[in-house]
Amino acid sequence: MKIIDLQTNLSFIPQPNEYQLVLADEMPPVALITSVVGLIFDGDRFLMTKLVARGWDVPGGHVEVGETPEETVRRELMEETAVIPQSLTLFAHAKITIHAPKPDNYKYPYPVSYMLFYVGGVGEIRPFLPTAEAEDRQFFAPAEARQKGWVKNNLPLYNAAGKILTRTP
Repeated sequence: MKIIDLQTNLSFIPQPNEYQLVLADEMPPVALITSVVGLIFDGDRFLMTKLVARGWDVPGGHVEVGETPEETVRRELMEETAVIPQSLTLFAHAKITIHAPKPDNYKYPYPVSYMLFYVGGVGEIRPFLPTAEAEDRQFFAPAEARQKGWVKNNLPLYNAAGKILTRTP
């Protein structure tokens, strides 16, 4: 387990808070997992989805009742990119800790919750049809991927994912 990023007082959750990004293949407590993200590569090309609300982003989303985290990431990949992964490996998680009193309308586990990150290769690429959520998908070469906001903001995570897929046994 290795912490690769530590931030405090993220603006989109109750403050004060702490965000730890951890490289680890161990699953945190399932009841505390809120969302899952898939970092998918086709060779060295990186899969991203163009979301209507946020532009180019990584595919992922919230865990639905009755779903495992892996089922969530597979569903989100299909919904947002029409890509079926060949394999998925849990390699990181974000631990989010809220140090403020729990707001009345806060719907996530409190005071600690987790976001999981899986890495994988491409199994099948199906035709993409735009939806109300996702308007495009694309595989980006490394130089192009590094110009996208999500990758710029999460470069250590992107690099760690790429290294996992290129390891030789």
